[in-house]
Amino acid sequence: MAGKIKTFPEDFVVEEIPLYEPCGEGEHAYITIRKTNMSHDECIRQISQHFGVSKRDVGCSGRKDFHAVTTQMLSVYLRGKKPNVPEEIGNIEVVSSSYHGNKLRLGHLVGNKFVIKIREIESYSFSETEQTLHDISSSGMPNYFGPQRFGNHGTNHKLGLALVKEDWDALVSLLLDGNERHHDFVRAGEYKRAFDAWPFGQPAERNVLEAIVSSKTSQQACKTVSRDLQKLWVNALQSYLFNQVLEARVADGTWDKLIQGDVAWKHDGGGRTFEVTQEELLDETLRQRIETFSLSASGPLWGSKMRMPAGNVLQKELVVRESLGIRDVHLETMRKFASGARRALRVQVTNSSISKASDEHGPFFKLEFSLPAGSYATTLIRHIL
Repeated sequence: MAGKIKTFPEDFVVEEIPLYEPCGEGEHAYITIRKTNMSHDECIRQISQHFGVSKRDVGCSGRKDFHAVTTQMLSVYLRGKKPNVPEEIGNIEVVSSSYHGNKLRLGHLVGNKFVIKIREIESYSFSETEQTLHDISSSGMPNYFGPQRFGNHGTNHKLGLALVKEDWDALVSLLLDGNERHHDFVRAGEYKRAFDAWPFGQPAERNVLEAIVSSKTSQQACKTVSRDLQKLWVNALQSYLFNQVLEARVADGTWDKLIQGDVAWKHDGGGRTFEVTQEELLDETLRQRIETFSLSASGPLWGSKMRMPAGNVLQKELVVRESLGIRDVHLETMRKFASGARRALRVQVTNSSISKASDEHGPFFKLEFSLPAGSYATTLIRHIL
């Protein structure tokens, strides 16, 4: 089955479900904003510029899609000031505002509501799509990281791998690779011409090139890359390894089950986990908790502090890790950017529905559903299509 999403910004609507509401007092302005076709970084830039604060003073609970209409809450640290909050800030609509005592942090949300239009899809497939959505809503969805996790070119995890291995030449090569004219200069070793031709909207690449033009080593050039970007790459590497483990569990039919050695994830326990033993597998209560989405198996977000599974589960995760040549020593390098954690292999889809409709652009299927924080609507769409 085929179909298209994000043909128009209004085809992909996301609304954040906040973890808590602001109390009305404090030094952080909490503003609920709606943006259309705007990147996260540009949104933060416009908000910080309007309030005259550093971008680090703007908090959020998660990054939202670029090509979409998205509604979310941001916090702005105003240090006791109480400026008027306008109805619009640049191209950003301000839906509401209040105050609170702390900064919004990543993960400070319950999840997201989605309304997505799928276009160019055959109408005869509606019943099949409806049944697939029903099945996923009943049994859960494999909790893959979506493609946006890996960057516009899908290489963020490769950059992360070069970084944790401290393979500076490979990192520079990956960062400066591409098919445009300025990339041709790099391949020809004409770094000055490449720097002069490189787009200003890519500061990391320009900083690395500038260092190389100044006769710096690859390692010295890589040190010009911001820590935030390096962390993004390492997080992408963690995500890639997780996806590979999940893919193997989907293939052997154990992604929605618990097996001996698993680290079980408590969905209602704030991310708490426990190791599954043979004795627990014989407990009828465990099976019921799986069926009611109280428990799921978890997969690795590798790092030095990650809780390790046991037995065959551990061996399967190590096979995936070692396929990229990652050893224990590399986990210490990763620790600078990510300490490690577990992530549920499946996720519950709630409030789901599907209908057929049409607008001035033609017919479409309209999907509505909610997902917990950290899960990807694109993963659900991929399974449906």
